[in-house]
Amino acid sequence: MDQNSIKITAALSTDMPVIEQLAKGFDLDCEDMVWDQFMVAKRADKIIGFGRMRKYTECTEVATVGVISQEQKKGVGTLIVKELIRRGPAEIYVTCVIPDFFNKLGFQMVKQYPAVLRKKVDFCKSYDFSEEQVFVMKATK
Repeated sequence: MDQNSIKITAALSTDMPVIEQLAKGFDLDCEDMVWDQFMVAKRADKIIGFGRMRKYTECTEVATVGVISQEQKKGVGTLIVKELIRRGPAEIYVTCVIPDFFNKLGFQMVKQYPAVLRKKVDFCKSYDFSEEQVFVMKATK
């Protein structure tokens, strides 16, 4: 894949309808989505992926990361998450069901985490994932 043809930029307010449609289609966390939380990956001005940095009072989380099916497994998600980490605070969390992907990006599983993320674990479990299939991970710069 030619990653040079992909641009990772801050989302624009006009990107939100596409982000919302894709996020809902991927069953991602769509709660309280605001355009300025998002980074988008675009190829030829078309959104092919996105992710957001969600700030809570007690922590910051990488969330709502998605890549359209025809662009998956090509490094697009990695580019998005790396940019979110670069722009984020020294400590950043993720709640996920794909720990191997986030482990490659420097996230480590944690057993103790901010209480606000418990809601995210429960959200994942509502999609028939067991407690053992949902992970909270943390990266520290």
